[in-house]
Parts: sequence; structure tokens; C-alpha cells
Amino acid sequence: MKRDDASSEPLSKLLARPHEQRLREYKYRFSQAAVFGLPVLALQAWGHALGGPESDRWIGFLQALLAGWVVYIGAAGMLFEGLILLPRRVMADLIPALVAVLTYLFSLVSVLHVPFTSHLGYRPLLFHVSVLVIALWTGMQWFRWSRRVPA
Repeated sequence: MKRDDASSEPLSKLLARPHEQRLREYKYRFSQAAVFGLPVLALQAWGHALGGPESDRWIGFLQALLAGWVVYIGAAGMLFEGLILLPRRVMADLIPALVAVLTYLFSLVSVLHVPFTSHLGYRPLLFHVSVLVIALWTGMQWFRWSRRVPA
């Protein structure tokens, strides 16, 4: 029994981070979502005007790369922590992280058809949704935690 308690101690310390560290995490996640997510949103809005008949392929590919980074930085940690804590309680971070990851994977499968068929597997691509979910959630959390941490 002591072995289980000893192995769960580092995990407990990790999950019981100080408010300042959580604030820094949300600030970093939001910043990454803004910097790498804005091009995803721009490609979603105006990408088709930039190219000819092959624009769908390149838009999807670029959005997959940029949104992939946003999902990796923004949602992976929240998803991992939410899944670890799931047997004890549901963390609020788990829901937006799951939405972001699932919408990203849905779109990624369509883009992965391009090398084999020369066109997207299906539409719509939802990379912009995953970016918006992460940016909005981490921005709200950054604001919420900034009110808890004294300046």
C-alpha cells in the first residue's frame, strides 16, 4: 500500500499547483492559441480567395499544421489532467479540451485523404472550431485566475 501512496505523491503535487502557476499556464495556452490560431481563422475566412482549384488542399494542410500546434499546446495538458482526475471528479477543462481534440481529429481525417485521393475526404473542416474553443476557454480561465492571484 505504501508503494501506491508513494507513487501517487508526485501526481498529487502536480495536480495541486499554486494559483500563480495555473495563471501562467492559461496565459501561455491563450497566447499560443492566439498567435497560431489567427492564421487558421484567416484561412477559414479568406483562404479560398487566395488560390485556384487546389486551394482546399492547401488550406486544409496549413490549418491542420497550425491548429495541431494549438491543440497540442492548448488542449493536451487540460485533457490529460482532466482524464487523470475523472475517477475523482470532472474538471471543467476536460469538456472544452475534448471538444477541441475531437473537432481537430474529425477534420484531420478529411485532410489525410489528400495524399491518396488528391481531394479532401469530406467537408466541413472544423479546425477553426477547435482553435476558437481553446482560445475562448483559456482566455476566460486566464481572466478568472488573474482575479484570484494578487498582483
